[in-house]
Amino acid sequence: MSPANGVLVMASGVQGGHAHASGRETLLVVLIIAAMTVASVLIFVYLRRRYRRAQPVDDQWQALAVMGELCPDGWQAQITVYGWGSPMPDDAPRSRAMLVELEWKQFDDEAGEVVVARRAWASSIGEALRRMVEDRQTDIALEQIEQAAQDGGALWSD
Repeated sequence: MSPANGVLVMASGVQGGHAHASGRETLLVVLIIAAMTVASVLIFVYLRRRYRRAQPVDDQWQALAVMGELCPDGWQAQITVYGWGSPMPDDAPRSRAMLVELEWKQFDDEAGEVVVARRAWASSIGEALRRMVEDRQTDIALEQIEQAAQDGGALWSD
């Protein structure tokens, strides 16, 4: 086979099908394209709502802002950093790295009483702040589920 004969024809002017598509076929193709477009938009909206989550807290200023929103009646946090060889509380997790303890409280507006008091352990201050915020967000989600169950089982809609 010579090089001139070995050239593969990639396209030709001869296409299959009718010379002119009927109106029904054209309408059918347009309807299929429209249905696929609608389905794609619905999938996009569903996935966007499903995966829309709050960004994790990265620093103390974000923690202050987010906790201010999550605890409108007030909150307090105390961070303790344990250095190497320092005495640890009995309930501290075992760790080879230094530990950070974050104790936080949520207050009630009416009497200023502590409604929630929790402790989180982490390997860094940023991680401890992130755990505090996630803990409060979990509390709110559970409160919403509880409220929906009391209201007849209808869950909230996004």
